Amino acid sequence: MEFQVKSSPKEIGKKLESSLGSAGKFVFNISDDKINSVRFKLRKRMLLGFELNSQNHLIVNGKILKAGNGDKADVKIYFTPHILSKLVIFANIILGLGFLAAVVLEVNSHSYMYIIGAIFLVTGILLALHLQRTFKEHVQEYKTLLSDVLKS
Repeated sequence: MEFQVKSSPKEIGKKLESSLGSAGKFVFNISDDKINSVRFKLRKRMLLGFELNSQNHLIVNGKILKAGNGDKADVKIYFTPHILSKLVIFANIILGLGFLAAVVLEVNSHSYMYIIGAIFLVTGILLALHLQRTFKEHVQEYKTLLSDVLKS
C-alpha cells in the first residue's frame, strides 16, 4: 500500500506514535533511518495467550520517505504474518505427515496412527486456511486505520 501525505516524515511519525503508541492496545516501534526517512512497525498487543490465532498474527511494517522538494512524504506500508502463526501451522502439518510416514514405512502400523496423523494434518490445513482468511480481513482493518490516522 502506497500513498502520499502532505506532511514531513518526522511529523507523520509523531502523529502515528501519538495516536497508536499511547493507546496501549498496539505495540508500536519507530526508528529514524536517515534525515528524510522514518521506519515503523506495528502489531496488536497480545493480552492473553489464546489471542495468538485470533488477534496477534499480523505485523505492519512501514517506511515514510520525503518526496522531492516541499513538505510531502511517500508512505509505503506492507503486511506480514506473525512468525508464531507460521510455526503453529507448520508444526501441525509436519507432525501429521510424520505420523502418516511412520505408518507407510511400517514403523508402527496401528490404525490409531492413521487417525492421529490425519487429525494433525487436517488441523494444520484448516489453521492455514483460517489464518489466510483472517489475514485479509485484518489487512483491510489496518489499511483503514492507518489511512484515517495519516490523512487527518
